[in-house]
Amino acid sequence: MWWASRQDPPELPSSGSELTALVGAIALYALATVVRSERWQRLLVDEGATPRRFDSYALTCVGYMGNNVLPARAGDAIRMVLMAPRAKTSKRTVIGTLLAERLLDVAVLVAIFVIVGYGLLGEVGGGSVEIIALVLVGLAIATGVGYLGLRRNERMMQFVAPIASATLGLRRAHHGLLLLGLTVVIWAIEAGVWMSAAAAVGFGMDPIEGLYIVALASVFSLVPSGPAYAGTQDAAAILGIKALGGTGAQAVAYIVMLRFIIVVPITIVGLVLLAARYGGLGRLRRARLEASG
Repeated sequence: MWWASRQDPPELPSSGSELTALVGAIALYALATVVRSERWQRLLVDEGATPRRFDSYALTCVGYMGNNVLPARAGDAIRMVLMAPRAKTSKRTVIGTLLAERLLDVAVLVAIFVIVGYGLLGEVGGGSVEIIALVLVGLAIATGVGYLGLRRNERMMQFVAPIASATLGLRRAHHGLLLLGLTVVIWAIEAGVWMSAAAAVGFGMDPIEGLYIVALASVFSLVPSGPAYAGTQDAAAILGIKALGGTGAQAVAYIVMLRFIIVVPITIVGLVLLAARYGGLGRLRRARLEASG
């Protein structure tokens, strides 16, 4: 806010083409949410759960609403609490599907960030690529050490097994490749959202630039932050717009428009679904208490 207040006033959509781009961005984000919901449905079914497809789609919206109004991705806790009894499965199994979602997203986003940012745009220096590679190697080693340690503790293995099951299930070629393909589709659509948001404020992006900025901002957003990824996503969007030659005023306009597109509609839909189908705000408070307890 301090930085934005010192930029030139942003120009919001006014022409017919800019308003069309705004509507298109909202429609694309809705499509990405549908594909994301279908991916979660398939992960749950593969784990032996029996979710109704409507609940998978609706609770995806409710979860994103929770992420937008609560800190540290608390919407995922709401999804876990509300989905487990409806899918006739355990909460740890639902957590496992959410973990598998995150790992699929990370794999695709890091690949896009490195390939597009470094290989095509030259915005990521060689040292940054090496750092990313070292971090991934470190995570792989830590995961392997942790797994070997867990194997010696039978009680811990029994506790962790339902959580790890969805991720381990991705090793099956047909299932894993299908979900990886859905993840690629999700982020391709998301790139279209970010490009349309830029068009709505008069800042043109080609597909390569759209993929770069969505990957950059989404990698930043993987870090737990305030509601609606406040701070992390904004910083990444500013860095991306500046790297692509935009001005401070364009970056401010872009952040405002992007916030509206990816936060307001899905938050309203999630609140309506929560109130109409899942017990309202009282149920939300109980879900938060149960998750924190």
